[in-house]
Amino acid sequence: MADVYTPPPDSSYLLVTPFTMPSDRGDRWAVSFTGNSSALVAAALSVMVTVSFLCLWNFISFVAVLSVRAETRHRYVAVVTLWNSNDPWFAFKELLHYTYRHYQTFRSQGDKRWDDFRYGLVFCLLAFAVFGSSIAMGIVAPSLVQIGNVAPVRPSTVFYPATPAPEDSAQELHDFGLRAPSVMRALGSVEAAQVTLRQRVSITQNQDYAPLPDGDRNVSLDYRYSLSGVELGIFGGSDLRLTVEGHCFTEYSWSRPAPPDGSDPDAADWYRLWNEPGTDDDQWTQWVLLNQFDTAHAPSASFINHPNGAEQLAGGVDMLYAVLVHAAWRSSITIGGDPWYATESRPANDPPAPYNAAFRMKRRRPVLSCGERNSWTYAGHAVTSVLDLKTTPGMKIPTVLLDILETTLGGGPMVVRLGNASGDSALRSRTTSPNGVIDAGASSMFADMERLILASYVATRSLFTDAVMFGGGADYANVVEGADGQPREGAGHFVVSSPDIQTFSLTGIVTLAVILLVLILLNALTWLLLHFHHQSENNTGTNITTEAQQTEAEAAAVKGPKPGMFGLRKKTRDIRAENKHKWTRFHVLAAAQLFRCVYEPETGPPPREVWSCSSVDTNHYENGSGKLVVRTCGEAKCMGHIGKV
Repeated sequence: MADVYTPPPDSSYLLVTPFTMPSDRGDRWAVSFTGNSSALVAAALSVMVTVSFLCLWNFISFVAVLSVRAETRHRYVAVVTLWNSNDPWFAFKELLHYTYRHYQTFRSQGDKRWDDFRYGLVFCLLAFAVFGSSIAMGIVAPSLVQIGNVAPVRPSTVFYPATPAPEDSAQELHDFGLRAPSVMRALGSVEAAQVTLRQRVSITQNQDYAPLPDGDRNVSLDYRYSLSGVELGIFGGSDLRLTVEGHCFTEYSWSRPAPPDGSDPDAADWYRLWNEPGTDDDQWTQWVLLNQFDTAHAPSASFINHPNGAEQLAGGVDMLYAVLVHAAWRSSITIGGDPWYATESRPANDPPAPYNAAFRMKRRRPVLSCGERNSWTYAGHAVTSVLDLKTTPGMKIPTVLLDILETTLGGGPMVVRLGNASGDSALRSRTTSPNGVIDAGASSMFADMERLILASYVATRSLFTDAVMFGGGADYANVVEGADGQPREGAGHFVVSSPDIQTFSLTGIVTLAVILLVLILLNALTWLLLHFHHQSENNTGTNITTEAQQTEAEAAAVKGPKPGMFGLRKKTRDIRAENKHKWTRFHVLAAAQLFRCVYEPETGPPPREVWSCSSVDTNHYENGSGKLVVRTCGEAKCMGHIGKV
């Protein structure tokens, strides 16, 4: 699919529609968007990731403040930084400075400052990790969720021509016209991406044969490629696999020295395919014409299936085919030694050729005798041929798609279908000839066959993509159409590829959304906990300082032999006060609350009258109009003071 450089029309596929995308690891839940829409989706995913990390940092700060045990001035510097930094980068910068200061103190005072240094270092590194991860994942996560360039096909646009009747010339001509564009796309893909395709198709040539008496030589080639249902784009196609293996050999013995009817031996080269006996006008006989009109054109080729090809396909054995090159007496500007393009000097009495070509190809060029076997497997079970896929146990691929496979691959090797459909474009040597003269020295049978085999791979791989690009035909049978004139069930169970499509994993999108939702709920839960404990403290009216003073007074007033009881009571009240203090610190460490000591006057009315704790409107602001000033005291390491005027 990805090698065909003509994208399917926009109307042939569905967007913003959940579907199961075929992959080597099984079908994946996915959704597709256009290129412009996909940019917005990727941006939204990046925002989701960034917000998720901000929520994560808020929760980390909550845990860090809640878990503080060493309530010292040094430790609370870090705690204040954590609680007032919604951004991990700001926290990292401040905690880095805090850690460095305490590292110097730790070196001078030893273990006394080790806990503060360790606390700062841990949360400094944690802040940097969250900050770095938020940036990295904001970039990487959208690309990880983008999993391809495919979309589900629109069933109403699928059209695949039925196999024409053998004796119906009009249908055969119509079929040729329908398939010609797909053949050109396959050949064009080979020209555009031959290096990439060559890595997927194995083609080897063997020339280690003894030379023939007349100077000719034998050549053989073997080829192999595999395709899975995933590469074909079929939903649930990971269990389906096709392996194509072929071999070819040059056959000089099929050429006959003269026609059996005694006609002019210089009128044509006569071949008897597979050396089958019979008359000179039966299906086994082929001719290469040598008249002046035909030899004025560049070489061409005929691709012939064995007459018993249907039985060979059904039996799961090699399907035989032959490639006959029409090259004899065609002109060349260089000397050639390839079996198909071996040259001789042009006779002096020959008509002049373009470019003053001095050479021509020899007569009786060998036929390439080939055999190809298609090996199918489904879910580990071997299948004899494409005709038997429908009866394979456990088959989940819709029957209509199997009919398309059967129509395409049930008529013999793809290279034969493609070679005949490509006409004059079948041989590379002809496509590079503007006026019938070729460069025989630069041409070879291997180059021609390599191009056709690669194109066969592309054509097989893109056969379902072709189903939305044929354009249809009201007067031609459609394999996909049912008796009611509507697409058959499962007609849309495959995907098409286009550079204008971006496919996203719905599982990935849902996962990111769930993570964000969980973190938001977690932050909401922490807010509710803080609100609950704050309201609880205000409703009980408990004064932690009064409790501590009461405990000390009771301990001082105790006389007698049971001091342990009052010590235990004091310890219990200290723990209870500490637990309440843990929740109070979240409110008192807020930035505005920390300025309370600055806002409240040192003389005058009691602080609670200036800074009201009973009104939401005035809880964080001074009632008066006093001004603040920022200044330094002049000491060497002073970082500044905030004071009242």
